[in-house]
Amino acid sequence: MRTKLLLLILLVFNLCLVYGQNFQDVIKEVKEAESEEQINDICASLGLGFTGTPKEISNIIDEIVDTAGVATGAFELAQCSNINNAIAKMLTDEEGNEVRYIIYDAAWLKSFNEDSLNDWSGTFVLAHEIGHHLNGHSLNNGSSNHQFELEADYFAGRALANLGASLDETLAVTEVLPTKATYSHPGRVDRTAQAKAGWKSIKNKALTITVKQEDVSEIAREIVAMIQEKLTNVSSLTKEDFQKTIKQLQLVRGPKYYKGYTEDIRYLEAVTLSGMNEEEKAMDSYINYLSIEGLKEEKRIEQISKLFAESPSKSTAFFANPLVVYNLSKSFYDISEYDKAISSGNQFLSRSEDEAKQSEVVKIIARSEFEKIENEMEELSPSESLLKVKAHIKNSDYDQALILLEPLAARNNSEAQYLLGTLYYNGTGVTTDVAKAADLFAKATQDNNVDAQLKLGIIYLEGIGLAKNLTKSRFWLEQASVNNHPSAAAALDNLLTEEKSVKKAADEKKKEEDKRIEDEKRLEDEANSKPEEVTEEVTEEVKVEEIKGTDAEVIAMTMTKASSYYKSGLYSDAFENYLVASKRGNPVAQERVGWMYFKGKGVKKDKKLGIAWWKKSALQGNGAAISFLTRLGEW
Repeated sequence: MRTKLLLLILLVFNLCLVYGQNFQDVIKEVKEAESEEQINDICASLGLGFTGTPKEISNIIDEIVDTAGVATGAFELAQCSNINNAIAKMLTDEEGNEVRYIIYDAAWLKSFNEDSLNDWSGTFVLAHEIGHHLNGHSLNNGSSNHQFELEADYFAGRALANLGASLDETLAVTEVLPTKATYSHPGRVDRTAQAKAGWKSIKNKALTITVKQEDVSEIAREIVAMIQEKLTNVSSLTKEDFQKTIKQLQLVRGPKYYKGYTEDIRYLEAVTLSGMNEEEKAMDSYINYLSIEGLKEEKRIEQISKLFAESPSKSTAFFANPLVVYNLSKSFYDISEYDKAISSGNQFLSRSEDEAKQSEVVKIIARSEFEKIENEMEELSPSESLLKVKAHIKNSDYDQALILLEPLAARNNSEAQYLLGTLYYNGTGVTTDVAKAADLFAKATQDNNVDAQLKLGIIYLEGIGLAKNLTKSRFWLEQASVNNHPSAAAALDNLLTEEKSVKKAADEKKKEEDKRIEDEKRLEDEANSKPEEVTEEVTEEVKVEEIKGTDAEVIAMTMTKASSYYKSGLYSDAFENYLVASKRGNPVAQERVGWMYFKGKGVKKDKKLGIAWWKKSALQGNGAAISFLTRLGEW
């Protein structure tokens, strides 16, 4: 068990996301300070100035640094009363040396003691702050951003895996994170995903990095030499050639010749998978190669760093080797990934004393900062991005609008989903794709977006680009009407006219069919002298048709129905609809199903099933589910 002192530091890495908002002036002073003396003066004005850190916490810092493979990772921890925050910062001491500091308010941390039920939470917090330092974020001593936070979360997950924490223990601290993103911090789901990826990067990584020369047979060396020769002209190779190469690599990698996953094999595997366009597998292989301790082959490092930076399969990783982050900084700059170029460059500056390369990296960082502003690539909050999107659309600059919209829509921002859907619906700046537009509208309706509800209703009413469905049209138009959309009434009038027209056509068709049947029966009666034996008519039970459509639409409709049923006291109907959305992975529905099972509301009480559904929801970052599980000691 870890010391209780760890329990005092839960939520450090939230970095004033919630609680520091009343202390912005003080925090600004702390962030702008450049020396130990300045910080100590600020802290003294608030309380006692810098105070010491318990030995137990210092020991944990040392453990984390050891697992990172960074020899020069000394950190100073200092308590600073009444700042309601924690900050990773570079400060200059009396002798002019730069010192890595983690400054925190001990009293603020103690206030979370009762909420912490996981001994690893404090370690995660400290690892997150160390991640900021080792990734070079603190060199700027400025405000945070999404990339910095995700990189620090990834490092923290990786550190805890190295120290022996389980995945559940590693992710427990994320229960306190806000669900939605802010200007400086990503939302809970994204941060949890990065912590999970960091943890898995250790658990899935081959333990053997190098092998002894006596363990490598001459046959293996010959095969590797032939593979290297084969891959000197990658452009001439076919998919079949690459597939054969993978088999050849598996042969020498296995126990028959090699007894480990060597540097040569990792490199050749990365090149081969890149040639096969196996994006996810290739990305894993780049990380496998660049993570090798003591890697020195500069040409190879440069080649794989370039492949890593340019890969369409974006992934986060922590690389301790200065040569790796040096080459990544150059590669990211070359493709205008300025934030990543700056981050990698800062990591290099914090770890290397190579003056020539330092000078080059300083220029890369400077050019990146300059060009970010020159090209208007500064990081924006979701609301700021949406304002820019609307301006771009108004000015018919659709390419820029799409650049901002697509990542926002992917992060489940309902307004971005609606705007992007509208572009696809109208074919504005993109090829018309009504099916894709409907899917985006359906996703937006999961957040009760009234404009998307109206648009989806109209799509089903018009039946252009998607099959006409008046039942679905009425469902969504009535939802828009309930939510007071100004155009809903007119759309419902149009729907009513269409329904009357369809009913009239159906009635006329039925009359014709009834007359045809009657005429056939009359002719049959006339043709037969004997009356037919009358048999009892048997009818089959008619089953209510399930809601059909895309996953997004099914989830949206069932969630809407479930909420309506629940408000009306029809709990069993609400449960059935929540269950449909739960099985399709919606975390809110999973939390509701868990609650209804646990309470026996609309379904037979089953606490075990309730907890099981809460765990599914909690793993996706649902705060309510995490809260229930925490109180029960199940999280």
